[in-house]
Amino acid sequence: MSQPIPWRDDPPCGHDVDFAYQTHYCTYIRVPRLLQLQHLLLPKRPLPSQRPRRPDDLLLITAFQWYELWFKVLLTDVRAALAADPATYEPVKLLRRGIELFKLFEQHADLCDSLILTQPELRQALSDAGRRPPSAQWAAIVALSRRLARLAGQPALGLAEAVDDYQRRLKRFNARFGQFCRASLPPGDAAAPMYADWLRLPDLLNLQQAVKSDWAAAGQAPTGFYVPAPVSPDENLFVIVHQAFELWFQVILDHLDRSVAALNADDVPAAALLAGRVAAIQRLLVPQIQIPATMLALDFMRFRSQTLARDGQVLHTGLTPASGTESYQFREIEIVCGLRDDPVFRTYLAGTDQLPVRLLTPRQQQRLAQTTLPEAFRAAATRRGVGGFAELFTLSTTPNPYLDLAVLAESLLEFDEFFRFWRLAHVSMVEKMIGKRSGTGFLGPEYLAETAGLRVQKHNRVFEERQARGRFFEELWVVRDGK
Repeated sequence: MSQPIPWRDDPPCGHDVDFAYQTHYCTYIRVPRLLQLQHLLLPKRPLPSQRPRRPDDLLLITAFQWYELWFKVLLTDVRAALAADPATYEPVKLLRRGIELFKLFEQHADLCDSLILTQPELRQALSDAGRRPPSAQWAAIVALSRRLARLAGQPALGLAEAVDDYQRRLKRFNARFGQFCRASLPPGDAAAPMYADWLRLPDLLNLQQAVKSDWAAAGQAPTGFYVPAPVSPDENLFVIVHQAFELWFQVILDHLDRSVAALNADDVPAAALLAGRVAAIQRLLVPQIQIPATMLALDFMRFRSQTLARDGQVLHTGLTPASGTESYQFREIEIVCGLRDDPVFRTYLAGTDQLPVRLLTPRQQQRLAQTTLPEAFRAAATRRGVGGFAELFTLSTTPNPYLDLAVLAESLLEFDEFFRFWRLAHVSMVEKMIGKRSGTGFLGPEYLAETAGLRVQKHNRVFEERQARGRFFEELWVVRDGK
C-alpha cells in the first residue's frame, strides 16, 4: 500500500491506500486542509489590539465557519433553482432543501445561544463588523431570494408553497443571524481582522472540488485526479455536509481531550461544562445527517458512479471506494470515548488485506496509548471515595455529596445517547437514499446497520466478528438497570 497523493498542498491524512490516486474520503472532503483553517491566525508581530488565543476560540470560529459552508449550499442552490426549468422538480427540490437547512440553522442558533452567547468574553472584534451581518454570502442569498417570487407564479406542483415557506424561514433566520453577529462580533479598530480573513473564507469556500480518481478502466489503477467542472449542486451539498461534520468533530475532540485533562486534575466542574457542550453539539449532528436525503436517490447516483466510453474502452470514476468510515476524527472520538478497550473494535482498526485502505493512522495509534474519558472519570470518582457508580445518584430532594460527578455523568450519558441516535439516523438516511445497494465505500449499508446493533451483516462481510459498537459509558448505563 502507499500513501494517497495529496491534492495540491494538502497535508497528509495518515492513511495508506491501495493506489496512490485512489478516490479517498480525506482527499474528496479535503479534511486535513479543512481542519487547518479552524485555528485563529495571529500576525508574527501581534498588534496592540490583538488578543492572545483562548481555548474556546475554536468554538466561535467553528460556529461561523459552519454557517458559511452551509451558506455556500444555499447560494449555489438558489442560483440553480432560479436557472432551472420550472416545469421540472429541480427548483422544488432545491428550495425544500433550503427549508430543511433553515430548520437546521435554528437548532444551530440554539446551540450558539447556549454555548457562546452565555460567555460575554467569547467575542471577536472585527474591523468590518456593523449592524448588518458581515457575511457576503448571506447578503447574496437574501438579495437572490427576492427573485424567487417569479417562480411562485409557475404551475409546477409544490413550487409556490416551497417559495413561500423558504422566504418566511429565511426572513426569520435573517433576524436571528443578525442578532448573533451583533452579539458575538463587536466592531473593532482598523487593526482588528476582517470577517473573511478571520474565518479564512477564501480558502474555506474553495475546498469543494470533489476530487476523485481520474478515469480508468475497470481493474486498472488510476494515474491522476478527476475534478468535475462544474461541481453539481447535489455534489456540492454532499461534500459540504461531510465538511460540516468534520468541523464539529474537531471541536468535540478538543473538548473531550480537555475533559480528560480536567478530570486528571480533579476539576470536575470544568469537565462537566465541556461534556455538556459535547452533548449539545452531538444533538445538532443527528438532524444534520438527514440533510443528504434532500437529494433524490438518482441525483446521488449521478456522481456516485460515472462511466465514459473512450477509444473502445469503458472508463470509470466516482466515489468508490471512498467511505465515511475513513474519517480519522470519527475514529479518534470512538477511541477517546472508550471503544479502544473493545477487542472487536481494535481488530477493525488493525484492518485486513480485503480493505482498500488502512484505517489506523499514526495519530490514532498514539491515542490508543492515552487515557480514555471513561478511565479518567472512573479514576476521579475513585479518588473521591466513590465505591460504585450507583452512589453518584440520589433523589433530587436528597443532599448528594457527589452532585458534581452526577451532573457530569448525566452529560456523558446524553452524549452517548445522541451518538447512538446518530448511528441509527445514518443507517436510516443511507437506506432512504440507496436501499441495500453498496454506498460510496467498501463495507456497505448492512455494515452500518450492524455497527448500530440493528442486524447482522449477511452479505459481503469483511470481518468475521460482529461489528456492533458498544456504548461508551456502559458502567453508567448499568446503574440505570439497577445492577
